[in-house]
Amino acid sequence: MNATEVELLVRGVITHMGLPFTVMSVNASPTGWNIVVRAGTGGVVRFNLVGGRPIAMRAAIQQTLEAEL
Repeated sequence: MNATEVELLVRGVITHMGLPFTVMSVNASPTGWNIVVRAGTGGVVRFNLVGGRPIAMRAAIQQTLEAEL
């Protein structure tokens, strides 16, 4: 996957779940992806996402963002 595809995956989770986040950046890292989103409150949430199958990545994104609510 490339950065655009990962960003679309993150945006898809946010939209599908109706979560109050906006994607700010997605950057490749040696272990996968560094993702930064802005919360509806204005705070910034940073998390790492290990590369892998899209379904597993989607589940990890959802779990991480829901934990930030």
